[in-house]
Amino acid sequence: MNLKDKLSHLSFQEARKLLGPKGDRLIRQGGRYEIDIAGHVELDANRFRVRLNGSEVVIELDSSRSRRLHYRCSSCDMPCEHAGAAFSLILEEKLALGLAIPPPVGKTAAAD
Repeated sequence: MNLKDKLSHLSFQEARKLLGPKGDRLIRQGGRYEIDIAGHVELDANRFRVRLNGSEVVIELDSSRSRRLHYRCSSCDMPCEHAGAAFSLILEEKLALGLAIPPPVGKTAAAD
């Protein structure tokens, strides 16, 4: 499983656990950041990187960790709003990040 696969299946509960006891609050606070995906986010098979307010958060796979995800913030030594913003973005913008496919276009059940 590569990083994109892991992030495409990431749930709120998993992200919260990665951020620790204050995970709920950090994701909520981080969700307030306006992030320009095209200008501030890089995502490939090995690394997710987001730049915001002078900080950079990197999320990578780490096979030595049970959840296989490792994150770090260039500005903070502990779980922070920047990391919360990165996880919030992943959880809310999977389609825009290329982590999900759009729903099929066509007939809906209501149209039948």
